[in-house]
Amino acid sequence: MNNYQAERLANTWLNDNGLHEKSFMVIELPYIQAQQVAFALMKHHADLLDEEQIDFVRSYLDGMNNKAKRKKLTKKVAYRVLNLGKQINRQIFKAYKRR
Repeated sequence: MNNYQAERLANTWLNDNGLHEKSFMVIELPYIQAQQVAFALMKHHADLLDEEQIDFVRSYLDGMNNKAKRKKLTKKVAYRVLNLGKQINRQIFKAYKRR
């Protein structure tokens, strides 16, 4: 596999996980991690979220996709998304453990 194919494969994986390759140069790591968690929550575990949490995660994803809104996001909001992801992961693990 040459460099172009590897880069294309990596970019495809990033897009499938709700990320963009150019964002790694501009956005700080906690925001990117929270974006990945928020995308996974909406894609795989939206049924475990209530309406308020869904609205919060959607607004975070919308904020991350808009450059002007992204500047207004704080690390507190990013950590809130990460904590929500941790909470949902714990619910999933407890349900798996009960089986």
